[in-house]
Amino acid sequence: MKLCTFALSTPLGEARRVGVVLEHGIVDATAARIALLEKSLPARAAARVGSAQVPADMVELIGSGSHALDWLAESISYVTQAGQDATSAGTAIIHSADRVRLLAPVPRPPGLACFITWSAHIEDSQGKGYTMLRFPERTGDLRAYYKANPDAVEPPGTVIARPGYATQTDVECELAAVIGVGGKDLTEEQARAAIVGYTIFNDVSYREIQLREMAFGLGPAKGKDADHSNVMGPWLVTADEVGNPHDLMMAFELNGKVVNDYHTSRMAWTFADLASYLSRGQTLQPGHILTSGSFPGGSALDANIRLHEGDQVGMRIEKLGVLQSTVG
Repeated sequence: MKLCTFALSTPLGEARRVGVVLEHGIVDATAARIALLEKSLPARAAARVGSAQVPADMVELIGSGSHALDWLAESISYVTQAGQDATSAGTAIIHSADRVRLLAPVPRPPGLACFITWSAHIEDSQGKGYTMLRFPERTGDLRAYYKANPDAVEPPGTVIARPGYATQTDVECELAAVIGVGGKDLTEEQARAAIVGYTIFNDVSYREIQLREMAFGLGPAKGKDADHSNVMGPWLVTADEVGNPHDLMMAFELNGKVVNDYHTSRMAWTFADLASYLSRGQTLQPGHILTSGSFPGGSALDANIRLHEGDQVGMRIEKLGVLQSTVG
């Protein structure tokens, strides 16, 4: 399934909902479950049970485990076959994509771990002044990552506003895994099962700030943590639909043209390995995001280009769609 978080305008303000993306629109996940339960329960009971089984919050939904996703799939099948467009209380079940505001699939993750998994990206960066960077031994027990700002997550279509202290905006095309139920000290097999799905991540960077910060051997901090700097989406595609995440093509696009592409099979470690590593002594919570880092050529720095105000950037990954944003 392609899951999304969307916002609806209501008389009481904007309401956030979880949706399932279909060809003919976005199905309200909770409303679909309530509609199915109304076949066997009174309407008020169906509303209570349906909201509990398929919550309208993405973190709560994916944190509820496989049963919740099974209930959701069952409900989507029912409402599409029945052609039902509202619950008995009048809650709309399906929405036209142009009538809702698409948010990041996980609008506020509990954590963001941005890994380095492409040695060629690091080697290229070393030749451009980032001499402090070192790629971990592939056969060793260390993995390199930094913690990004979960409060800076933005949806598709974001205008990336450059902070006043920076002059140079860059972007990075990354594949991201999303943790479902979570856990601590996970084996690789447990970690693989803990990944509920995948999405696209645009890691925005302010290179001259990042370069100065990392000279201290720490960071990046202000080189990446400004508002609007973690663009995510357009949706979360469940692991069963993605299949092997290490058999996907990725592409960095600028103003509608492909700058560079790459294949995820060339990551140094699998997402199961990374999630297992991250869970050492640390409980991974539902909605935690792990990213692959930029593929070689997947950033303006790697591609030897400079971004300008108004540039349209696209991060395209096979089976996941395209994540678009604008340089502000």
